[in-house]
Amino acid sequence: MQTASGTSALVEQIRARVEEVLQGTAFFLIDVVVRGRRGAHVVEIFIDGDRGPSLQDLEQLSREIGFLLDSDDVLPGSYTLNVSSPGVDRPLVHPRQYPKHVGRMLEVLLVAREGMPAERLRGTLQQADAEAIELQLPDGSLRRLRYAEIQSARVCLPW
Repeated sequence: MQTASGTSALVEQIRARVEEVLQGTAFFLIDVVVRGRRGAHVVEIFIDGDRGPSLQDLEQLSREIGFLLDSDDVLPGSYTLNVSSPGVDRPLVHPRQYPKHVGRMLEVLLVAREGMPAERLRGTLQQADAEAIELQLPDGSLRRLRYAEIQSARVCLPW
């Protein structure tokens, strides 16, 4: 994701460094967001894991990522680095994120098909595997959705 023109190359450089740090860990990269301008960038890195990273994990990863970004001089000048887990308000973007949300209500927007508008579904996540998820819809029916069919999915908050 990029938020300003010309930052896509910078995002890809950061993404590559983060992937290096995460290699061999229980964590995976969700997103990199870069805001601001040269010398005053804010870099947000969202990391998740099958059980979610702890605060100590995020602190350690932040130190390692910051060290690598500094030693490779990826961001000249000062910058602010925020490393966090995505939180329930961010969309689910990686198949590994779904299993820990089994039993929760999701809102899923499906990819539009030829001649058909995008369909929006709400349902309880019953299962998630490597290829698809299964939602129980309000009428009690089950619907299996391949990840390729999902444009976006969010956990519905109970309040």
